[in-house]
Amino acid sequence: MYNTYPASFTRMTRLLAGVSILPALFLPFYEAFLHGGRRAMEINPRAAAYMAAHMIGAYCTILAGFGLIAIYLRYHERMGRGAPLSLILALLGQISYAGLLFIDGFFNPLFAHFDPALQTQFHSPDFFQAVAQSPLLQSFGIALYTPFLMSLLLIIGYGFLGILLLLKRIFPWPIGVLFLVGGVILGIDLMVPMWIEIAGYAAEGLAIAWSALLILRESQPIAHAEFVA
Repeated sequence: MYNTYPASFTRMTRLLAGVSILPALFLPFYEAFLHGGRRAMEINPRAAAYMAAHMIGAYCTILAGFGLIAIYLRYHERMGRGAPLSLILALLGQISYAGLLFIDGFFNPLFAHFDPALQTQFHSPDFFQAVAQSPLLQSFGIALYTPFLMSLLLIIGYGFLGILLLLKRIFPWPIGVLFLVGGVILGIDLMVPMWIEIAGYAAEGLAIAWSALLILRESQPIAHAEFVA
């Protein structure tokens, strides 16, 4: 099938795909080596570094999201009517997760400093118990559950995109599975050990980078032969 898109459209798609590769591949290394621990005793000695690391993670997450746009631009016709919805949900989930990293990087060191015990419990599977025991947390009301809604959006967005890619057979099937697995793990990251969370970052990053590399390869300009009389 010949590419009927304008050259400028193809260049933009390639640019977005290319920009997303390194940030996507860096995500698991960010989590493994820069993020640090979740407990107050691990955050307090490196509060400034903790904030800086989360800023890096958030920006990498945003840049990796360009790969999602490239997927849509390149394959929206093959993805069918579900393409716009899959892009919107996946992008909203991606941006929401970046927002969570910004929030976590700014407020978590403060929380760890002023109430270490509550901070440690709050960033663990005992979240609901921590809320029940803290009038301070309860005072936030429904806003306290915003991160969970954002995490749910990430799961739904990546789940829909992964399923759509599997059904339409646009990429090798492992890419669709990686999107599904990465979305679920990162959506429940506080409920799992950090090594599993690292695996979630690796799945998401590999899915985006692999997709972007395939887009770059398939959209390479074709050199036209010139005939000499």
